[in-house]
Amino acid sequence: MLFNPILYTDLDQKIKHIGTKDGKLLLFGGVYSNLQALEALISIAESEGIPAENCICTGDITGYCAQPEETVQLFRKWGATSIAGNVELQLANDSEDCGCDFKAGGRCDSFSKTWFPYTKGYLSQNSLEWIAKIPENISFDYVGKKVTVVHGNYGNVSEFIFKSNANQCKETCFSETDSEVIIAGHCGLPFHQTVKEKLWLNPGVIGMPANDGTTRVWYMILESDQNEIKYTHRSFEYDFKTAQQLMFKNHLPEAYADTLSSGIWDNMEILPEIEKMEQGIPIYLDNSNKEIVEPKTLKKMADSYYNPKDLRKFGKITEWSEELGTKFFDYYGKVFEEGALSAREKSLIALAVSHVVKCPYCIDAYTKDGLQKGITKEEMMEAVHVGASIEAGATLVHGVQMMNKYDKLSM
Repeated sequence: MLFNPILYTDLDQKIKHIGTKDGKLLLFGGVYSNLQALEALISIAESEGIPAENCICTGDITGYCAQPEETVQLFRKWGATSIAGNVELQLANDSEDCGCDFKAGGRCDSFSKTWFPYTKGYLSQNSLEWIAKIPENISFDYVGKKVTVVHGNYGNVSEFIFKSNANQCKETCFSETDSEVIIAGHCGLPFHQTVKEKLWLNPGVIGMPANDGTTRVWYMILESDQNEIKYTHRSFEYDFKTAQQLMFKNHLPEAYADTLSSGIWDNMEILPEIEKMEQGIPIYLDNSNKEIVEPKTLKKMADSYYNPKDLRKFGKITEWSEELGTKFFDYYGKVFEEGALSAREKSLIALAVSHVVKCPYCIDAYTKDGLQKGITKEEMMEAVHVGASIEAGATLVHGVQMMNKYDKLSM
């Protein structure tokens, strides 16, 4: 069944204003029926002294994992605030699919045909009625600024918005909601971004890891700092083994269950190229929210001009030249779309060229990308040999220049 994105037509009536918020806020998204992660987050909120009314979810309380009913009941008992994710809207509409806007026929689309009917069938009528009452968007005032919470985007709940893409859509969202801060979810990755002096925040999700090779899950803290908003990304560990075993026991997609322990997404079909390149690189954000750092517990890498973690900083090349950097990434993303060449063929070409130009970042990125696309190690090595032979041939054919010059000088 093809999914049509959930589009809003009467935008002015789709936001519930909940007044003014004070004190520390805890932001999170994507619980995905992961009861163990929700239990851990509630404990964090209590230890931080953050009341339930200051804990805000960007939607998708239910989803991939095995305990949707228990998760909804605990969420309700806790009393936190949430907007409706695409999953809640589809459940409320008694739809047949999750509304995630996955590529038709892709792996995620296939998996959704297992976990969504399970979720729908597992929830009680009482929970379904509660889900149907969740607002589609909320807004509130905080530190003198208007903040709006959306799931994917305002006007399209299923739109995947990442740090590296959809700048125009972000600007439109700020304009249509008349907001200075947007808190968004859906994409599964934590990030923050300033767009024309306005702030786009995605706290990440707690129900699945962030594709960074660790089992940690992410949330965000908002505080007032001299009448300015201070935001901090945070992560935590939880009892993922219980969540994983319950998924296996209930015959939910094993690929998603494996992600709980590997920290690696089964596929990257929804990701832009930059985010694909960052797979498996641990995310560490310091309190300034600007530099990626290692915690003291992480083994230090040897001093080197090449640091694999710098690949995660690829998107920062726009900071010193925003216009040119943005145009490059638009072009870069367009190049790797399906065209006369398949995405698989383009990945092999990129891997070969990566070796020719001797870019370790690109080699890392397109080796991982190739694995995701089912490219074998034999195919990879053959592509590397093709690149090496062209490079060697190009070097040797330039020997003609040497020969010509020699003959001329020795006459």
